[in-house]
Amino acid sequence: MTSVDSLDRAILSVLRDSARAPYVDIAKSVGVTERTVRTRMRRLEDEGVIRGYTVREAGIGLSALIRLKVGPGTEIGTLAGEFAGWPGVECVFEISGDADLVAVVHVDDTVALRNMLDKMWLAAPGDISSTQTELVLEQY
Repeated sequence: MTSVDSLDRAILSVLRDSARAPYVDIAKSVGVTERTVRTRMRRLEDEGVIRGYTVREAGIGLSALIRLKVGPGTEIGTLAGEFAGWPGVECVFEISGDADLVAVVHVDDTVALRNMLDKMWLAAPGDISSTQTELVLEQY
């Protein structure tokens, strides 16, 4: 099992926002030296946590798709824009089909996922009629 601490998570968070960020910028963001960032990233690559040019995490945290159906009269774009700015939300798509929106999220564990769902419901009381959450098992 891969051991990932809070510093590793902070580095991964910066990389999620900008996978091409220079080491020196990452170091400034997380409050450590450039050498520490290089060493940590090399270890994360060797252990398979970082598996490509874009960051793909494996063995830590979880990723999920949250499908949201909204009620009539809800401004979908405004709601999607709010959710898209939250930490842990990679992106939000407006979609066709049974749901209106799908949010791609990355969280530490099921407790954090539950907290995100609660936050969504509380941020838009009366606007969300249902959610359906799907856990990502593998990314190819």
